[in-house]
Amino acid sequence: MRILKLIVPEKFKYRLFAAVVVFILVPVFLIQFYNYQLSQRSISEEFSEKAAKQMGVVKTTFISQVQKLFLYYIYLEKDPAIHLALTEPTAVDESLRTSMLWSSKRPPSQDLPPFVSVTLADRLGHIYESSDGMSSNPDYELFLQNPGFEGLTPSEDSYRWVPGKTLSLFAVLTDNADQQYGYLRIDFAYSSWFSDIADDLLLLQNYVLLNEDKQPLNSSESLRFMNVNLVRAMIDDIGSKPIVQRTDERHSAILTASSIYNFNWYIVSSLPLSTYLGNMKEIQYQNITTLLLLSLICIAITFLISNAVSRPLALLQRNMAGSASKELQTRVPERLFRGEMLELAQTYNQMMGDIQGLVHKLKLEERQKEALHYQMLMVQMNPHFLLNTLNTIKWNALDKNDSDTAEICIALGKLLETSLNSDVELIYLKQELELLQAYIFIQNFRFDGLVEVQFHIQEGIEHALIPKLISQPLVENALKHAFPVLNGEARIFVRGYTERQTLILEIEDNGIGLKQAEQTARRDDRKGIGLDNVRHRLQLLFRKEGQLELSEADSGNGSGAIARISIPLLVSNPYQSEGDKHVENSFGGG
Repeated sequence: MRILKLIVPEKFKYRLFAAVVVFILVPVFLIQFYNYQLSQRSISEEFSEKAAKQMGVVKTTFISQVQKLFLYYIYLEKDPAIHLALTEPTAVDESLRTSMLWSSKRPPSQDLPPFVSVTLADRLGHIYESSDGMSSNPDYELFLQNPGFEGLTPSEDSYRWVPGKTLSLFAVLTDNADQQYGYLRIDFAYSSWFSDIADDLLLLQNYVLLNEDKQPLNSSESLRFMNVNLVRAMIDDIGSKPIVQRTDERHSAILTASSIYNFNWYIVSSLPLSTYLGNMKEIQYQNITTLLLLSLICIAITFLISNAVSRPLALLQRNMAGSASKELQTRVPERLFRGEMLELAQTYNQMMGDIQGLVHKLKLEERQKEALHYQMLMVQMNPHFLLNTLNTIKWNALDKNDSDTAEICIALGKLLETSLNSDVELIYLKQELELLQAYIFIQNFRFDGLVEVQFHIQEGIEHALIPKLISQPLVENALKHAFPVLNGEARIFVRGYTERQTLILEIEDNGIGLKQAEQTARRDDRKGIGLDNVRHRLQLLFRKEGQLELSEADSGNGSGAIARISIPLLVSNPYQSEGDKHVENSFGGG
């Protein structure tokens, strides 16, 4: 971290400059260099693949040409006209002899390939050339003394390939009785053929033939750009991929090698990359120069932008530093700002005004909280006096054997104690039902025991958590609105059960129903707060997951209503015994 702090500038404008250089200019240079290398490598790989395919085409075509020469030799040897012209030259008119030897009526497959010359000689001193016709050649003996004919016999080797500047086929012609009747030499100028075929191909490659000793058979300009040792290594590993050979900084070529198994020769091609890559180096230098100029312009613009931002910010910083000592009375002159900085200055001035207002408001609220806290401390004493008074009334009633009044005090003390316990909002369902029973106990004293309450609680949910005193307002609402006139048939059903992960608490009565109760409520000037209190408490505790619904009871006679509370099912096992109570004993006891 210390090293990072030393490297990273503190000033905003220098940080902006460093960010532009590190995160924009340097990556752009690196990406440019990488793209150049990638494009050069991609082009080299693409041309290497094409060079290898073209080498296969050239090799196949070359072998096909050589095979045509050999087939031409077989055709000449078996042609009766050739046999007649060479064995009995006097039997054929001298003017017809040439047309017989070089007749154009041969099958197209036996036409002479380009760059091929043929020389025939009989045993009587005549030589026939494909270009000159018949002549009494004074060099007849010299022609027969060519080393290519040495050792050729009808019974053993009757032909021989001799490589050199041209590829020559030397052969002795024999008849069906294996009797020699002439001599044949076919010369194939393959260097010219390579140059000619290269003009018709997509890639302008130079081709070189090498013998079994890996020595070139023909001279070529491409030999100047070939590394002989590299070529020999490629031949040793003839299945290797084409390689890129760089002879100097300006010249590089793709070398491809393949073998001609029929002759134990090798064919090597050289594809100069400079022909296709062009002046990529110069293009790269131009791109670098352009990037440098753009970088300088970018740096200059960066400094201008950073100054336009840093100067107004420095002015704001100075005003903010002195705002506390000047009791938030500082303001910045908006005439010195432009654009977004003007909006920032206006926002700052408005913020300082708002802060002044908020500080004044907070001071007023603080004084109000202190006054409210004092009042709460005073009010907190009254419930304790009320509990002590209930205890006094209870013991006085017990001394006078007034058990009913004592039980009412116990029940009321239980409700009052629960309401005063502000630290707990959720209690067990069984505790809520005990409080509800205490409330109903008090109300039955009021209504002479005419209200019948039945509890139907699902087993296993007694420790489900429920807001305290949530059911008492619902029962109170039923007693107030459902039974305007009480009789012996007033019943309230309290049900508790679960649906999936929801706890349902229902309060059902068999009273006059919701519609008639609403009509009665309209005539009552006083508005109740019990149901609204329940809804607000459910919303505060459970948000949308806590609901209170009122509906008509499905009792068959069209009377009665149901108040249904739905809250999330929260179960908490007890971990300690209940604490002491201010009003002793339970209600209903002796």
